[in-house]
Amino acid sequence: MVQVNPGLLIINLSTPSMKPTFFLIYLTLITTWMFGQSNITKRKSIFLEIAGSGGIGSINFEKQFLKKENVEFTWRAGLSLAPIDKNNGTGIVFPLMLHSLIGKNSHKLELGLGQGITITTKGSFFTLTTATLGYRYQSENKKWFYRVTYTPLFSYIIDFQIQHWCGVSIGYTLNKNTR
Repeated sequence: MVQVNPGLLIINLSTPSMKPTFFLIYLTLITTWMFGQSNITKRKSIFLEIAGSGGIGSINFEKQFLKKENVEFTWRAGLSLAPIDKNNGTGIVFPLMLHSLIGKNSHKLELGLGQGITITTKGSFFTLTTATLGYRYQSENKKWFYRVTYTPLFSYIIDFQIQHWCGVSIGYTLNKNTR
């Protein structure tokens, strides 16, 4: 129950449905307040990956969403075309991943996990889970960066299989963090 008096908002939390609602509103306001106070521009990048999570080659957009001391978290979305086989034709692959970059200065360990969503030209649809274990060199004062990664693909639709892939990437940072 919510009662509104001029200049006063009273929320009755004894109603069972109000407790989770109030908690979600409170959590949203606190999160907005905590992250809304910073003036940090989140890094955005594009990169070309040869082999790797998107198959033979992919173009990707990456955005940083959190940075804490020596760890930063990013998400990425990509696009790739890959020949599958006679029955399926060519696959349009969308690698969607979350990454963590761990390290100081220019040298970083990159760990990631995500899904490669594939739609084929013959109408098939399937997903592969993909992981990343790699090295990223990204100088603090330059916009170009380089990646070398081990990117296994996990298939579990019919039976469990692992396809071992590696990738090499070159990327460009569209903006830099500002403090």
